[in-house]
Amino acid sequence: MIRFPKSRWFSAFLFLTLAVILLYYAFGNVDIKHLSEGFKNVNYFWIAVSLAIALLAHALRALRWGYLIESLGSKPKFTNLFSAVMFGYLANLALPRFGEIAKCGSIRKVDNVRFDQLVGTVVVERAADLLMLLLFTIAIVLINLDKFGSYIYNRIVLPLHQKALHMEGYKLVITVTIALVFIFGMWLLLRTNFFGERLNGKIRNGVKGVLEGLKAIYHTPHMFGFILTSILIWLCYWLMTWTLFYSTPITADLHIWDALFIMVIGSYGMTVPVQGGFGAYHIIAASALGIYGITYEDGLIFAVISHESQTLLLIVIGLISMLYLFIKRK
Repeated sequence: MIRFPKSRWFSAFLFLTLAVILLYYAFGNVDIKHLSEGFKNVNYFWIAVSLAIALLAHALRALRWGYLIESLGSKPKFTNLFSAVMFGYLANLALPRFGEIAKCGSIRKVDNVRFDQLVGTVVVERAADLLMLLLFTIAIVLINLDKFGSYIYNRIVLPLHQKALHMEGYKLVITVTIALVFIFGMWLLLRTNFFGERLNGKIRNGVKGVLEGLKAIYHTPHMFGFILTSILIWLCYWLMTWTLFYSTPITADLHIWDALFIMVIGSYGMTVPVQGGFGAYHIIAASALGIYGITYEDGLIFAVISHESQTLLLIVIGLISMLYLFIKRK
């Protein structure tokens, strides 16, 4: 059973509500009969191939994480790491971003690695993934500036730029000031033992542990392995999308560079803080396919095939991993 603090239930409800709204926006005006007809021509072989590549990507994630943890003086078994990664994905379906806490907590319990240090390694992983996403984004812009570049600029860069322009200068100054005052205030309270020696010690140790985890990338003896697995993970995502194109006649004629574009655009959709990217991924993937002359309704067919097949995989393997971790802990 997935457990998280009661204070997170409100956040879970809030994100779930947002997911429902996005799903309604994605499917509200779509002919369901048209969607069901599109699913009749699905080639399940290519879906299976895509899922197999997805499992490889998840295994590479576990391997990469192990490289960072090893620099902390621990070496969890690969099966433990893989199960923790998959359990984390399962937890994300309950509450966005809670998966990072769940997977760190799993390794903490089965391998006795400090939780705060594990959090630091996860931050390093996220930074690596963000860098890879940015590099792939730049790549697709350079490959076809007229098509891919204009779409990214109009749908991603321009909206963010406009939001930044609408933030008045005084609001930005107030936000930065509040952040600095908070950091300075916390530092001052810790220096004066305002919270008590015991709690102060826990806070200091927690911050120290996170910093040690962040340093893992500099101390890991597997720097080359970390870089290589990071590249391979995203190449797997690319290959997953390409093979999935062949699962339906709607996208069967698209090329490998088109798969790179959809993979990158879909990744941005998955960053929206809703459970499993529901709704957000469907909207952005179906809309992006429009640059190839594919209607939004047809694009939704591919989006559903892609998202729901991966979600089903995460649920099945996540539940198995949760059971494994439970037995391992006992």
